[in-house]
Amino acid sequence: MEQLTKDIFYENTYPTYGFAVTSEGVIAVDGPMKPNDAVKWREAIESKGPLRYHVNTEHHQDHIAANWYMKAGTIISSEVTFADFYKSLANEEEAKERMLKYDPDWTPLLAGYELRPPDLTFKERMTIRLGGKTFHLIYAPGHTRGQIVVHAVDDRVAFVADNLTPAYNVAFHSADVWGWFQTLGMLEALDVDWYVPGHGDPCRKDEFPHQREKMSEVIANVKALKDSGLSREETQDRVDEVYQTDLNSPKLGDRLDMLRRGGIGNIYDDLEEHPSGGLNNRTDPIWPNV
Repeated sequence: MEQLTKDIFYENTYPTYGFAVTSEGVIAVDGPMKPNDAVKWREAIESKGPLRYHVNTEHHQDHIAANWYMKAGTIISSEVTFADFYKSLANEEEAKERMLKYDPDWTPLLAGYELRPPDLTFKERMTIRLGGKTFHLIYAPGHTRGQIVVHAVDDRVAFVADNLTPAYNVAFHSADVWGWFQTLGMLEALDVDWYVPGHGDPCRKDEFPHQREKMSEVIANVKALKDSGLSREETQDRVDEVYQTDLNSPKLGDRLDMLRRGGIGNIYDDLEEHPSGGLNNRTDPIWPNV
């Protein structure tokens, strides 16, 4: 466990997750994919106070698998993340199978495991006031269409999940492609000192140009292939041409190619849209077809 500020703690495993301490309890943001890490993380939280709220920033497996272990009083997400919750992990058996790939030596920790979806959802914005501190939960579509940000106002920290990924390339398989750029502008304008990303160590505002550059490179590569006359499927077959740098997690294994192909298809489709996006373009386009 690393301490970022007086009351903000985080850990960079898979993914990066953290919590904020107040005099009336703790607010946690996401959690680890590995069962053993999840148990240790819950113990670390309990050493600081009761876990009052646990926020899921998105519906992807690495952000929701720990819900059951952390045993929060209330789990919160956006309405879109709640709607997509079972599209990443369809059931308990699939979740356990995935977790064992990351943590094969901890099978006993899976006894009784259940998927635990969010208890409370919001549409655009939600404010939590706890222990004299203010936390703004902001709907911020980007890496997923249901993505949210947790702005710890008094601590001057924003938990932004995979909308910033200093350690990884960008993943577009569930993305609101054009909304992501709009969200980056909003995040960059926040009055904070630190951003806790979804993968990698906390960063500052100088990370935003790098994030935009990574995103723009992938989109430009897809556009070039599409403009050359290639079909959607033919473009998806050119994974190595689209992702010319390999920053993604080796933990994904064989799924990495599937996710990248999905992202290429998502970008290919969105190149037909105005950058403001479609009015109903909020549900996960990939998982129902996997």
